[in-house]
Amino acid sequence: MGVALLALVASFPVAAAWPERPVTLVVPSTPGGTPDVLARILADDLRARLGQPFVVVNRPGAGGMIAVQSVANARPDGYTIAISPPGPLGVNTLLYKKMPYDPATDLSYVTLAVTQSNVLAVRSSLNVSTIKDLVALLKQQPGKYTYGTVGLGSINHLCMELLGINTGTDITRVVYNGTPQALMAMVSGEIDMGCLPAQAVIPQVRAGKVRALAVATMQRSPFLPEVPTLKEAGISGIEASSWMGVVAPAGTPPAVLKRLRDEISHVLQQPEARAKMATQFMEVVVSTPEQFATTIKDDLARWRPVIKARTIELD
Repeated sequence: MGVALLALVASFPVAAAWPERPVTLVVPSTPGGTPDVLARILADDLRARLGQPFVVVNRPGAGGMIAVQSVANARPDGYTIAISPPGPLGVNTLLYKKMPYDPATDLSYVTLAVTQSNVLAVRSSLNVSTIKDLVALLKQQPGKYTYGTVGLGSINHLCMELLGINTGTDITRVVYNGTPQALMAMVSGEIDMGCLPAQAVIPQVRAGKVRALAVATMQRSPFLPEVPTLKEAGISGIEASSWMGVVAPAGTPPAVLKRLRDEISHVLQQPEARAKMATQFMEVVVSTPEQFATTIKDDLARWRPVIKARTIELD
């Protein structure tokens, strides 16, 4: 019997026994944030399926890196896992000179879980109704118009920078502490536009307080089916979705990772879980670890030239 087969057979008892005690599920946000909502859906249903508590621990800060680092440093036994957005697994490696962990070697990818569209929206008083109108306005007065972002290197920041590069326009950045603040600044007319998460934007679109011009994804959002993609609107090469996935420490037994993936996939594909995520304007997108890794690789390829062109760097 080959070494690989022996290792696989030896791991079966590990997977069968796991979990024998509570599992810690680390979340890179405060309670009530979308990662926290996802974590609590998983925790409740996994506890019911597996008979052990899944304890949600909130560790916000450093763009999600505090939470992910705690898992990278944990014992690789399947009892400490995390929810992660794109930054801590990919984009941050392009932004920071040094990170406290290496996503490529210190983590195991379990599965993608959900994704959310970012929506290019403008204040309702801005006299544009299409992307074509917006680009024409931006070219008339370079640098006059502003967009809101929640921080350097965030997906909404990179999306707007790529929009400027691809359209040859100059839009002035205004940084806010969070998405709610940036969105309220748009509603009040303090800034002109932003490429912000659907969860925040859609209620304001429905209330008539901002206008959605396009979604920054390859497909239209099921929550804004009447709004075109940027590609449909004539601007190609921009995809800025906000996904979340589940990671474990590197070295976690393959059979335990498979059990985790299978159980999480089952939970997320149940109608009740899908309905709960829809209230957050999130779509379920479970995957293989290989597909997860490809998503991160694609993000790096997409944002590397933008970060280089704009000389974006963080300490």
